[in-house]
Amino acid sequence: MAMMGLLKTACVVIVITMLFFFVINVGSCIYLESDAIGEQEKSHFLGKKSSKGIEIRRKIFNTDNEELLDEYASPPGIRPHSVLHFTEGESRPHYRVGVEGIRYLPDWTDDSVRTLLLQNDNLTFVFGGSTTFGDGVPDGSTVVAYLNTVDGEKTYINFGVQAYDSIREVDKLVYLLRKGYRPVSVIFIDGLNDVTTFARSPFEIHDTPRAQGLVLDRGQVPLVFGFPNTDTMWLAAAYSFPVTHLFYRLLNKRNYPDGPFIRKSANVQGLDNWFELMYFHYKWAEIHRNRIAELADDVIRYYKENIIFVQQLGVSFGFDVHFVYQPIGLLESGQEFLTQGFSESDYFAIYNGVDSRIRLAISQEQLMMEDCSRAIAEAGVQGSYVDATHYSPRGNEILAECIYQKLSVP
Repeated sequence: MAMMGLLKTACVVIVITMLFFFVINVGSCIYLESDAIGEQEKSHFLGKKSSKGIEIRRKIFNTDNEELLDEYASPPGIRPHSVLHFTEGESRPHYRVGVEGIRYLPDWTDDSVRTLLLQNDNLTFVFGGSTTFGDGVPDGSTVVAYLNTVDGEKTYINFGVQAYDSIREVDKLVYLLRKGYRPVSVIFIDGLNDVTTFARSPFEIHDTPRAQGLVLDRGQVPLVFGFPNTDTMWLAAAYSFPVTHLFYRLLNKRNYPDGPFIRKSANVQGLDNWFELMYFHYKWAEIHRNRIAELADDVIRYYKENIIFVQQLGVSFGFDVHFVYQPIGLLESGQEFLTQGFSESDYFAIYNGVDSRIRLAISQEQLMMEDCSRAIAEAGVQGSYVDATHYSPRGNEILAECIYQKLSVP
């Protein structure tokens, strides 16, 4: 009888403990969702799939087919890559991604693309982030598709990848050159992602981590080279619970000083302060709101170094190099997917301040980029975006025309 009593007591204690653990994790989850660090930025935008967003996109695509609109709003996403930081996702309706992560034109096949890549007399490789890839529009409506329409003498190939910045784009170019591909020219379409990339990092610009290649909100990296061991497996398990996230967030709560900070060298300090990296990732606007000029200097300096490097590659491998500064939807007056409060936010102030400095450097020929950043504004913003940042078919057509005209001028 005593044994049965002990067993019942043990069972009660175990059940109560499990219920308590469940409750504190549910509570932690609710708290973290209500106090989500990254939600302030999102609150300034209308979602593609919100009722108002759908209504805007109905007019853009001239359709009431909500299933079709939903497919356009759901791109394939990014996947891990064995050599590159990450690459574009798998094909799906209206988003055909194939050989070398290329986004295809409607009539392309794997075989035809492989044949194209073996040519070296008229190929232009186009690199960029999700705006180049064409997030939100079908295969025939990307900026690269329209470049192929306006310029019948060349074949433009879309190597855009969601979330890529100019660091990852150059890595992709080097990767392709090492595989033996030889374009006659390359185009980089950049602007938006680079500002965010450098703002989200405490590291020197060439050491900037690729956030999408890391496991966000998982604390210290639980994976190591070699065989898994007990410590890393328990660490990975521990970080799976909401209460662990809450504990570490409260433990590492910080306010970054308003004074200047010195960017860290990854060769000296390494990736050893995970919580600092997460803080920068989510709180970048708060950190940089009083450092806009310094952030702009970082971006411009990297662009200059990047341009020189790629130009040297071009000399060595025999291709022309073009850098295009893109329209930034977050700065467009009359952009339908931005809320009224966005223009008063830290995000707007940072993007606007850095954008002004970049355009000034280009106009003064201190930065060798082609400035297409006002192309959509001059043509008319309404109907040119499918969300806060990505261009509609009309927006892509306008940008393609600007790029073609800028590159056609001797």
